[in-house]
Amino acid sequence: MCNSEHNPFNYSPGAGGQEERERLRRFMWEHAFKVGEFRLASGKKSSYYFNSKNVILSAEGAYLVARAMLDKIRDLEVDAIGGAAMGAVPLAGALAPLCYLEGRGGISFFVDRKKPKEHGDEQRVEGPAPESGAQVVIVEDVVTTGGSALDTALYMREQGCEVVKIVALLDRCEGGEEAFQQEGFAFDPVFTVYDFLEKT
Repeated sequence: MCNSEHNPFNYSPGAGGQEERERLRRFMWEHAFKVGEFRLASGKKSSYYFNSKNVILSAEGAYLVARAMLDKIRDLEVDAIGGAAMGAVPLAGALAPLCYLEGRGGISFFVDRKKPKEHGDEQRVEGPAPESGAQVVIVEDVVTTGGSALDTALYMREQGCEVVKIVALLDRCEGGEEAFQQEGFAFDPVFTVYDFLEKT
């Protein structure tokens, strides 16, 4: 049985701080980073690979990621948080209960399917779709060129929403930030690849 006496996180509302951020960095290094030769989804070759699902689909990792992302938006007025499938699905699932515990239960969460489904309600957005005028934060697990998160951000803008920030767990520093800036979107990753690998 779970109870507060056996809670390893000692959860309390408020910023996680540098100690929790370092704890997350170590967790990511141990469970998600691999160095070698890899082919990415884009077809590009890379000397390292980061499997975010090994982090955000674990209990400890999901908790630490949600805390870190909440730190990035703590001072913002936010109506909705979401992003593109499938990276945003576990992120939204982890963020939702923490927002509730921190008294921000009015924030809604959504996932962008990228195109309308061909059955049922035929909606592109799963979950409560942000209404025009909503203040929206886009979340992403890994940003390379930024295409996936940018597509969702532009779609939200088309729906009349204001995208106040794009937050990623990891920025590979391969053009994503520049792509966001060109469209006027603020970008604030929890980590960049240089938090794990030496800059060359």
